[in-house]
Amino acid sequence: MLFRSKHVVLQIALRTGKILQKRGYRVYYTRTKDKFIKLRDRTKYANKKRADLFLSIHANASRKKLLHGVETFFLSPARSKRSKNVAALENKSDLEEMDYFSKQTFLNVFNREKIIQANKLALDVQQGMLNRLRSKYSNVRDGGVREAPFWVLVGAQMPAILIEVGYISNYTERKRIFNSHYQDLLAKGIADGIDSYFLKNGY
Repeated sequence: MLFRSKHVVLQIALRTGKILQKRGYRVYYTRTKDKFIKLRDRTKYANKKRADLFLSIHANASRKKLLHGVETFFLSPARSKRSKNVAALENKSDLEEMDYFSKQTFLNVFNREKIIQANKLALDVQQGMLNRLRSKYSNVRDGGVREAPFWVLVGAQMPAILIEVGYISNYTERKRIFNSHYQDLLAKGIADGIDSYFLKNGY
């Protein structure tokens, strides 16, 4: 079987969900099998379920083979060229569905409170992943928390973040991402970050 990024991120998402369920959370998946769900339909589903949080898990890639590290993004007009490039790569699948005017309209009506909460969630999840991964693996790079206009997060009526679990274009990191132990650490780190977010925000 040929393993691709879509397979590994689904594995990580399912592991994360199971850990969260064991911790008492109710978890809804936009997909549990190798099936493409349109970007706009993912947040629509989350809104229908009245979820408290929305997470989208991805694996990064770059022509620069030395790039590596975990990153977490929240929805906002990108301030850096790098964030725009990452978002453009992830947005390709549904790009034809949104004309320029539609994109700008979405970006201009962000709920400021949701942006602040998503930023807090992103910081906690990023730190949770780093704590878990660095406890067992060396040279895990902190790619940071960044703002970017990811269409998969557009329309979410709750704090929403996009997690890049690493670069499949980097040889060392690709091997780790496809390793079940590494996936467990990522999943536990994401769950730790969610725990931290709810604890800090009085839920």
